[in-house]
Amino acid sequence: MNAKKIIIIGGGIGGLCTAIALQKNGFEVTVYEKVRKLGEVGAGLTLWSNALKVLRELGVADAVIRAGSKVNRSQIRASNGDMLHNARMGEMETQYGEPVIAIHRAALHEILINALKPNTLNLGVGFVKFEQDGKGVTAYFDNGKSDTANLLIGADGVHSAVRGQMFPEIQLRYSGYTAWRGVVETENEAALGLTSESWGVGARFGIVRVDKSRIYWFATSNQPAGEKSTGEQRKAKLLSLFKDWHDPIRHLLDSTPADLILQNDIHDIQPFAPWSTGQVTLLGDAAHPTTPNMGQGACMAIESAYVLTRSLKEESDIKSALRRYESQRHERTAWITNTSWTIGRGGQVRNPFLCALRNFLVKIMPASAMQKNIHRAAGFDVTYLL
Repeated sequence: MNAKKIIIIGGGIGGLCTAIALQKNGFEVTVYEKVRKLGEVGAGLTLWSNALKVLRELGVADAVIRAGSKVNRSQIRASNGDMLHNARMGEMETQYGEPVIAIHRAALHEILINALKPNTLNLGVGFVKFEQDGKGVTAYFDNGKSDTANLLIGADGVHSAVRGQMFPEIQLRYSGYTAWRGVVETENEAALGLTSESWGVGARFGIVRVDKSRIYWFATSNQPAGEKSTGEQRKAKLLSLFKDWHDPIRHLLDSTPADLILQNDIHDIQPFAPWSTGQVTLLGDAAHPTTPNMGQGACMAIESAYVLTRSLKEESDIKSALRRYESQRHERTAWITNTSWTIGRGGQVRNPFLCALRNFLVKIMPASAMQKNIHRAAGFDVTYLL
């Protein structure tokens, strides 16, 4: 396909990776993002080997590895600290050629933005609607301006406005639990030595080192959606929920400024198709949002960026390219969404007897069985997909 003009709505990880990939292949790209500053405070993420392979193709893998922290060991613990599962994640680098990296979201955003051509990203511009006529697609923005291109990509997250216009019948699915997140600068050696997830009754607590001086933590608890609270209320609730849990959980919560604690209800969408209408398509959480239980949400967006770009480059027209893109992404992203949902249900069990049974089964389960889904997800190489 000859070089075409493409508009991307959304300057998150999926949108930025798509822009980088498209520009490397000769497309003219403009990205519009509604927020005025990228990089969510207090958020970290995990990039598995499957995502690092794509980032390697985009030319940013080494920068990501330097900015983040290699995950060499991953543990599952009970709320009292009892070890349930202890996996050596460093072996993935030998097996799949790329490491598993934890990184602060803002650090990743900075790397991706620096890989774009100048003036690609437009911040503080909110998408309102699109119109298309077969010749092109026009996006209209909240500043009164518009832009026209050959293709519009909605990479604007789980609450996608582009998807809302395309498929208004699609509804979010609430997981039944909310999540709190924070980042702590700490020299606490116990915290620095841990990459873990601890399971209690209807609650979990995760600890991930994102670089040499910072720990990213997340917490979940079963409750109705829509809770409104101040930072102080969030911190007080967390200190109460996790008051009897093992070290260094209390230390991490105590060390996090209350106003930097984020809270988000956890939603996904049951897998759906198609993702495209005419000259408009969806990508990342706009198309295939998943709960965070496999740590693959950002990785799926990165994979999709690569596949969409390759499809646009190799197919003769947009319709064929979008059909190929969807055919190569639907099954895998649906599997991630459904598997992650199931894992979350197990992790959030609130019956004490069932929790004890769950923990016992995890403790006696062979490591190969526990890691089967992880290896299926992380061992995938989308760059070899025909």
